[in-house]
Amino acid sequence: MTMDTASQYNFLSNGFGAGDVERLKTHVRERVPFYVRMQISSFEARAACLLHALVNGNRPDPQAFHAFFCSSTSESISGALKVVRHNHFVRRPNQPLVTAVYDPTHWLQQMFDPFSFGVDEALVPGLVYFDDFDRFCAYAREQSPSSLLIRYADQISSDSLNDVIRHAAENEIFTILDESTTDLSAGGPVASRLKCLPNVIAFGENLADHKIPAGCFLMSKPIFKVWDNVKDYNLHSNTWGGNSASLSTMLTYLQSTPGFADLPRSVADSMQQAVESHPAATKLYETHCSPKMATMLNISGLNKNIRSAYGARITTATRRGDESVIDASGTYGVNLHGHNPADVVDAVMNDHDENHDYWADLQTRVQEKTGFAHVIPAVSGATSTEAALTMALLASAPKKKIVALKGGFGGKTLISLIATSRDRFKIPFGPLYPHIHYVDPFGDQGKKELLDLLATDDVAVVILETVQGEGGVKACPQEFLDFLVTQKKEHGFFIAIDEIQTGMYRTGRFLNHQGKIAETDIVLMGKAMSDNVFPVSATLVTDQVYQRASETNAAAVERYANMYRCQFGAHMALHAIEAGETLGLADHAKVAGEHFLKRLRAKSGDLKFVKEVRGEGLMIGIEFEESKLPRLLRGSFGGLIASRCVNDARQPVLVAFNPDKPFLIRFVPPLCITIDEIDAVIDTFVRALRSGFVGLLKPIVVNTVNSKIGRF
Repeated sequence: MTMDTASQYNFLSNGFGAGDVERLKTHVRERVPFYVRMQISSFEARAACLLHALVNGNRPDPQAFHAFFCSSTSESISGALKVVRHNHFVRRPNQPLVTAVYDPTHWLQQMFDPFSFGVDEALVPGLVYFDDFDRFCAYAREQSPSSLLIRYADQISSDSLNDVIRHAAENEIFTILDESTTDLSAGGPVASRLKCLPNVIAFGENLADHKIPAGCFLMSKPIFKVWDNVKDYNLHSNTWGGNSASLSTMLTYLQSTPGFADLPRSVADSMQQAVESHPAATKLYETHCSPKMATMLNISGLNKNIRSAYGARITTATRRGDESVIDASGTYGVNLHGHNPADVVDAVMNDHDENHDYWADLQTRVQEKTGFAHVIPAVSGATSTEAALTMALLASAPKKKIVALKGGFGGKTLISLIATSRDRFKIPFGPLYPHIHYVDPFGDQGKKELLDLLATDDVAVVILETVQGEGGVKACPQEFLDFLVTQKKEHGFFIAIDEIQTGMYRTGRFLNHQGKIAETDIVLMGKAMSDNVFPVSATLVTDQVYQRASETNAAAVERYANMYRCQFGAHMALHAIEAGETLGLADHAKVAGEHFLKRLRAKSGDLKFVKEVRGEGLMIGIEFEESKLPRLLRGSFGGLIASRCVNDARQPVLVAFNPDKPFLIRFVPPLCITIDEIDAVIDTFVRALRSGFVGLLKPIVVNTVNSKIGRF
């Protein structure tokens, strides 16, 4: 028995074994990218193709599904509910949303309503739970809810499942089949044996034999239609969904299950073609994942045929030969000391002991660096946010109010959306947690707004980023932070700091809030803990928060403390922290960031449409003045700049941009980036800024033509 099997709550109970470590070691040595957003990955395309075939089984008329990969069961179920809710929002905008859930273990209810607030006030409202399948079916027939979510499908007869899914289809009720508990080695997905397929099928860590964070939900074509358009293709996203570590483990496992041997030969042939040919991988991705995402990547020139990734460089194959792209996006802050850092082979992979408790070591090391007594495992920024909000509310019971900052971003799962202030990402997916309030730390009314909320004596937690990432690389004013600490002493709420993008040395210190705000109770640690090699993140809480939350709901705390406990992930995080210290990444980020800011300001200062260049360490943003941009380009300016940069003939550069923020470009490169590489990034970026109307549109035209004829 390995250390990973310690708890019944652990979704990663099988442990990342010696064979898995060896496969990952090969990836690092061959410089296979863990995750790069500028690529349609053959791993993702092949896994989607395989899952599509497995759920259809021997069906004579296979139903088309579109796959969305994520990092956990909870993310998969959340995504499945989101796409169903969006369909309800579009088709029945004036009808209340109710989802009937069959879950004999009460696991989902414990996660979405750990305080027993009820259907209207839960962390995820709108769900009615049943532990008896007959009562669930009776409710579905008599009450006609908006949708059904069926867990533990492997414990229900095929006839019973067919009956309830058929009835739902006939009455325009959406259905989600949760297959995260299905043992895929014992006969494949339950869906493959059904006559009537559901609208959405959700999988979790079982896709990778519970060895590594993984998840996926498959959407039928009619259901997926709400996201298959240029406007909404990015309404749901997951930074790590298509990472090569999880997907290669998934592919290895699924191809060993009985269902794979029964598939048509054409499935294996399509998957092999995707390995050998990037156009074939792109076609497979378009068919089984997201056609519109593929279109956007193709026409912008971001769908590169990546050969390898190392340090701050990505090598791509082009018609002109291999091309070296400087990665100034760092996969949105994931990348600590470069793609495929060679030192992880000896420091982690060759030294990993499956029977050692690396989480205990990690907790000790984190406590030394931060003072926090408890490290709660997570697998992404979103799951870290979910744990933080849940722990804060449990520890503050019976207080219910959460205060977040305007411009903040907490994630896109149904719980992490609570801390995301932009309505665009939330409105189609309601109802959401009702006791959330947003205050503006940058405006004159922010303090008054907070005081008014505190006067209710019902504020549990204030969650904030000391430097907003998705919000535009905007530092929270020190005056507001000081005010927050003063009010905390008087009113007794908790302070949660989101360090998902700012943490792990990026801004010149281990955590950005250190030296800015001392009275913190919870810290959200994110993607950089993984060192861009293996999915891991964490939530740090004080002993006071942990103990008070346990007094309210000990089972919920135990679940979060163990749900994502992967010893290999903890080992990777330990090494990432030590490597950061040994390599002096905080000092380098500070010095290199100052150089970056100074040179970028000097090179772009005469451009009237540049509004502001700002940042801390190697987290830098440049904002444009909308009114001074060409009118025809305003809605897509950031995307056009990013496309021009990655298609630059002299030195291609990958920058971070958000289609929903066309007036902002971010630079969050690997912390190993050199001064010379920074200068090259700025030179390319400034060429893009000065390229004019025609220069910005030219790459889009060329790439559109090339994608039509299969050139990448």
